[in-house]
Amino acid sequence: MSLQSVVAQTIDTTGREAQYDACVKRLLSEKIILAWILKECVDEFQPYSVRRIMRECIEGDPAVAVTAVDRDDPDDAEGTGGRIEGRNTEDNSVREGRVYYDIRFVAVVPDTKEPVQLIINVEAQKSDKTSYPLIKRAIYYGSRMISAQKNTVFANSRYEKIRKVYSIWIQMNVGKERENTITEYSISEKNIIGAVKEKKSNYDLMTVIMLGLGNAQAAGRPILRLLDILLSAEAKPDAKKAILEKEFDIPMTAAMSEEANIMCNLGEGIREQAVQETRQKMWVQAVMNLMKTLKLSAEEAISALCIPEEERQSLLETIDQELAVR
Repeated sequence: MSLQSVVAQTIDTTGREAQYDACVKRLLSEKIILAWILKECVDEFQPYSVRRIMRECIEGDPAVAVTAVDRDDPDDAEGTGGRIEGRNTEDNSVREGRVYYDIRFVAVVPDTKEPVQLIINVEAQKSDKTSYPLIKRAIYYGSRMISAQKNTVFANSRYEKIRKVYSIWIQMNVGKERENTITEYSISEKNIIGAVKEKKSNYDLMTVIMLGLGNAQAAGRPILRLLDILLSAEAKPDAKKAILEKEFDIPMTAAMSEEANIMCNLGEGIREQAVQETRQKMWVQAVMNLMKTLKLSAEEAISALCIPEEERQSLLETIDQELAVR
C-alpha cells in the first residue's frame, strides 16, 4: 500500500470514527436518555419517574450548558427544544486547542424546600484503554466544574452557594472485569478522633460515576442494558427501536432513528477497515518471513502464498517501505 493510500485510509477511518463519536453524543443528549441516566445513577433523582425528570428537571430554567473544560465561563443557558446540545471533544480539541465536556447541563431536584441545582457532565468513552487512569481525568473534570463556579455561581467568599457536580462516564469496549459495572466515587466523612458530624450537603460536592457496558443480555441494571443497546454499532435500528420502546418506553424519534442508521453504517465501515488492516499486516509478515527463510523475492513470496492479484501491488509497496525503514 502506498504512503498516499495509507494516509488516505487513515483520514477516512479517523473521519468515520469522529462521525461515530458525534452520533454517540447526539443520542446520549436526548432528554429521555439523560432522564434515564439521572434516574439510575444520580441519588437525588431516584425517587422520581423518568418522565417527571425529563419534564421538570431538565427543561426550563436553568437550561443547557456547554463549556470548555479549562475555561471559566458562566453557564450558557439556552432553550434547546427536545435535545441537549453536546460538543465533540476530539473535534473541538483539533480545531481550537480546547477540550470540551461531551454533555454538560444543570438539573433541578424537585420537591425541595430550597432550590437544589446539580451540574451534570456526561462523557462517552470508546474504550478503557487510555495512557492514564481514566478515573483521574473524571475527577479532574468534576473539580473543574466546581472551580468554574467561582464568579459564575458564587462570588467572593460565598462558598455556601457551590453546587454539587456529577461527572458520569459511559465506557464502551471495556475489559471483562469492567463489563456491566457501575462504580461510584464520592467525598465522604471519616472521623479519625472524635465524632464530628458535618452536614452532608456541605462536603458532598462531587461524585464521579463510571459505567462499563458489556453484554446487554447479561446486564443486571436497566441503564446498562439501555445504553448498551442504544450505543451498539451492531444492533440494527429496527431492533433498537423495538427494545427501547418495549422495555424502556422510549419512543424512537425520527432524529434518533437517523442517528442509529448512521451509527450502524459507520460501525460497519470501521469494522471492515480494521479487518482489512489486520489482513494486510498478516500478509506483510508472512511474505517477509518467506523472503528471509527461503531467500525468495517479494514477488516470489507473494505468489507462493497465493495472495489475490488485486492485493499484490499495494502489498509490494508496503513491503518496500518496511525494508527501507529497516
